[in-house]
Amino acid sequence: MSGQGGFYSPLDQANEGFPMMSKRFTDREGQMFPMRISRVLAFGGMIAACLWAWVPAASAGSPSAVEDKAVFGPIESIRYDFGSKSMSGYFVEQAGACHVMLMVFETTDPGKSPPPSATRVRLVLLPGQIAGLDSEEGRSLNFSCGEGGTTLLVDAGERDRLVNLHALRGTATQ
Repeated sequence: MSGQGGFYSPLDQANEGFPMMSKRFTDREGQMFPMRISRVLAFGGMIAACLWAWVPAASAGSPSAVEDKAVFGPIESIRYDFGSKSMSGYFVEQAGACHVMLMVFETTDPGKSPPPSATRVRLVLLPGQIAGLDSEEGRSLNFSCGEGGTTLLVDAGERDRLVNLHALRGTATQ
């Protein structure tokens, strides 16, 4: 097949092969796969956008006392940055209590100066007991031993909020 004026263009070649290609790329209903894929992707994108818009609105109902909560199991790595400090550690269950081992160190740029020495902190918490670490910049971590010493709950956030939360939990257990 030749194009206008007797010239044969690559576009003409593509048009000749199109009916054959369309048969290979259609499903039983005659709908082309690329069209179906684009519709599925558009639908998925719409769902994702709706969820993205809904989640902040749903979580904005009541302000949380902490910004970050996590539950750790025995010998699971625990790592947090709070203010100018960093903390890394783990805990083990012994005799129904949480034996927590932490290394607390100053966060520094390794290229500028050697890091100052770290401090090792050892805690033994009975189920329901809470211990806290505070930074000078107003950030804190609370560690709570779970039932039977099998879990450790870590709350990270502003010092004032965590101290108030600690006080509330303390009065609730008395």
